[in-house]
Amino acid sequence: MQKTQACDIVYHMLACTKCGKGKNKQSFSRHKKGSSGAGGTWALRAPIHQTTQKPNLHSFKGVRYCTKCLRTVKKAFVKPEAATQESAVV
Repeated sequence: MQKTQACDIVYHMLACTKCGKGKNKQSFSRHKKGSSGAGGTWALRAPIHQTTQKPNLHSFKGVRYCTKCLRTVKKAFVKPEAATQESAVV
């Protein structure tokens, strides 16, 4: 049996339990011009930075779901009798 590390537990807290959607790293560059004294191609090069994107997680019945999975879970959670009564009223 493997030992669970603290980083594994934190990662599972930031992931959807149904689809496994978790945090994502994305690279982006700020478009800036070089300084007036510098020359060559490196003066015009934009530095590349990394950001982390986290999923929009919600807890429903003590379980964490992303927004897309939460809609499907809540739709399946509605009782069938209530759904038939609503369609009869309309």
